[in-house]
Amino acid sequence: MADNSQKTEKPTPRRLREARERGQIARSPDLSAWAAMLAATVLIQSTVTRGSAAFTSILHEMGEAAGDPDERLATRFAAHAAWEAVAAVAPLLIGLTVLAVVVGVAQVGAAPNVKRLKPDFSRLNLFKGMKRLVSASSWWEVAKSVAKVGVLVAVAWPAVAGAAHAFTTERADSLEELVGLTGSTALTILRNVSVAGLVIGVVDYLWQRRRLMKQLMMSRQEVQEELKQQEGNPEVRRAIRSRQAAISRNRMISMVGGADVVVVNPTHYAVALRYRPERGAPEVVAKGAGAIAARIRAEAARHDVPVVHEPALTRALFRACAVGDVIPVALYEAVAHLLAFVFGLRAKGRAHGYHDLPRPVPVPA
Repeated sequence: MADNSQKTEKPTPRRLREARERGQIARSPDLSAWAAMLAATVLIQSTVTRGSAAFTSILHEMGEAAGDPDERLATRFAAHAAWEAVAAVAPLLIGLTVLAVVVGVAQVGAAPNVKRLKPDFSRLNLFKGMKRLVSASSWWEVAKSVAKVGVLVAVAWPAVAGAAHAFTTERADSLEELVGLTGSTALTILRNVSVAGLVIGVVDYLWQRRRLMKQLMMSRQEVQEELKQQEGNPEVRRAIRSRQAAISRNRMISMVGGADVVVVNPTHYAVALRYRPERGAPEVVAKGAGAIAARIRAEAARHDVPVVHEPALTRALFRACAVGDVIPVALYEAVAHLLAFVFGLRAKGRAHGYHDLPRPVPVPA
């Protein structure tokens, strides 16, 4: 296994995916909790406003229902009261639920991790549990919790001190004013603490992510090994490419038997041509140099395909065309002379074998 000092490469996407499948995910529970708390401080005010109006309406209808004890009116009152209660509380519940889902997905992604649901009996090991309790990571979590409590107390203290001063120096004229002062003070404390907690949650998440990425760092050797596993061993890839090239060559050589002519130069190059009217122009069905050219000539001899010695035209076709291409317009005249010669030999029954053109064909420079 590579030394940590050698782990200089960022984790690959495969490494990150495997870590996620094992449950190694950067996540801060504080982020979700404090985001929900901050949203609650905003939504509670509107919930209380709607709830007060709904409660007043329900009390009014309750008095009417009590004055006229009818079963139908009582049923309608109960249904309306339940609907008003749900309508008052629903925005708060829906808002907190949506926020929790969004924050959770933002941290760990949308794909669920079912492996975390499987029982891990190694966690029941007493000695490992004691070791985790006294590990540096556990002490860090304790220190972090103490620091968070200290920060939250420091943030909440000004609001608490202000509320204490208001309660001792100001005299509320009514219970409503006292309740309003208490509620606004509590919301202020919760909002301040929530903002501070949210900042702590973001910092904690970034630290968790940084620590995870550091744990998943890879050495160059590990990256190379993973690349081999994904793309295959280089020797195997070369063997596969060689085999594919051989199959392609064999397929090309098999097309020579259906060619009309093979033009050669005389031993270095060979190009096999076939003319089909539906293609519009003759096409190159095979070409090669050296040993492949020799195989093309041998295949032509085996199938009685005429072989014509025309060096200039052979070189021009070899450079200008790939296998499967029709010949370019610039070579139409030269190839027409060649095919006319071959078709004339075929009409006389002397097409097979090796031939020289009676006169050179016009090949453009």
